[in-house]
Amino acid sequence: MNTKPWAIGLITVMLGASLTACTTKKDTPSAQEVSSTPKDAKIELNFANWISTEDATKPAYEKLIAEFEKTHPKIKIKSVGIPFAQYKDQVLVSSKGGNAPDVLMSNQGFTPAFVGANVVSPLEKLISADILRDIVPASKNGVTFNGAVYALPWTPHPNALFWNKTLFQKAGLDPNTPPKTWQELLLDAQKITALKSNASGSPVYGLGEATKTGSYTGQMLYRLVLSNGGKLVDDQGTLVLGEGTALTDSLNYLRQLSVQKITPVGAEIKDLRGMFANGSLGFLIDGDFGRNNFRTMSGKGEAFDKEWGVTVVPVNKTGRSETVFTEHQLLIAKDSKHADAAAEFVSYLVSKDALTIYHQFNGVLSSLTSVSALPELNEDDYAKVFNEQMKTASAFPTANPKFDNAMKEASNLSVLATTTNEDIPSIIAKVLPKIQALYQK
Repeated sequence: MNTKPWAIGLITVMLGASLTACTTKKDTPSAQEVSSTPKDAKIELNFANWISTEDATKPAYEKLIAEFEKTHPKIKIKSVGIPFAQYKDQVLVSSKGGNAPDVLMSNQGFTPAFVGANVVSPLEKLISADILRDIVPASKNGVTFNGAVYALPWTPHPNALFWNKTLFQKAGLDPNTPPKTWQELLLDAQKITALKSNASGSPVYGLGEATKTGSYTGQMLYRLVLSNGGKLVDDQGTLVLGEGTALTDSLNYLRQLSVQKITPVGAEIKDLRGMFANGSLGFLIDGDFGRNNFRTMSGKGEAFDKEWGVTVVPVNKTGRSETVFTEHQLLIAKDSKHADAAAEFVSYLVSKDALTIYHQFNGVLSSLTSVSALPELNEDDYAKVFNEQMKTASAFPTANPKFDNAMKEASNLSVLATTTNEDIPSIIAKVLPKIQALYQK
């Protein structure tokens, strides 16, 4: 073979460039990206989320994005803000229509639907093994489907008990002694309800439970079922809701709250948070983002912290503090043209630097073992309460892609128990078959 020296040099240069393109992965656009994106152009990632739409979390969101773009100058984040109530349906519609965001925020109730609709990618080839190994076991179980991890747990939100110290004092209760048992909780709530109105003339309720149709109301009914010794599914994923007395006891409890006007009937969580913030609700079981929500909604800022306290959920029939934790999670779209850049963004959001920022703004926790143990995330009594609550908080059993639908159906149990005089067994007989149908294999 008679090859010219200049030809050999050209072949060598071309081969070197080819090898570089094939072996360099991190911070390098894919072949598909190269074909459509100029060499020095920024990659734009669409990030579907709801935290950019809410006053309490928007400042933290903006700071997180600014810090990421500062350290990743080749990547631009475009927020696709969708209100929480419409979030799941809008993301599914856009994804199935060929317009999927690159990165999806999710929660435990939405993730099974996104996985079941085949719109997101497994993460083992995108996210480092070190990060995946660091996920808290209870969280990892909730994002693993058919042996593959499809979502990266971001921030767990255990529900704990907030109480209003001002209303406590007016009701003759010790403002620094919250209830430790469910019986004490109910008695204290009855005394607060007897106040009838607060200083501004608004009606006062002792305790807030969500009783409006929707998946969140179903999730809070599940929390009550746990406290009464029941479950939604067994270890094999078979539906057991309705077995034993836990569901009946939970619905009788909600009816008692309704009849005695201890809880506002027909309220959803945003209503209850507003009532707690304006001093017309004695107790609210809510997540760790409550502090910032209440500061914002009250209009009093940090000064409002003097008017309330937070503690672990009182003990009911199981002998321990039973509660649930919701969890914000991060997923990468199957059709993303920038999967590597999306993985960079997701890995940043769960990092120590990002969680420290988010915690400073909203008091959130981390779903990574190493980050959750940092002093920066355990700096005050508020953080310590929620880290303590996580020890007995249960993840939602979301392996069934229809879990969110089941929670919506379950919410009708709460609605009927609080708005009708129909006997509880009849209500269960009417609604439970619809939930059972969703769990048929």
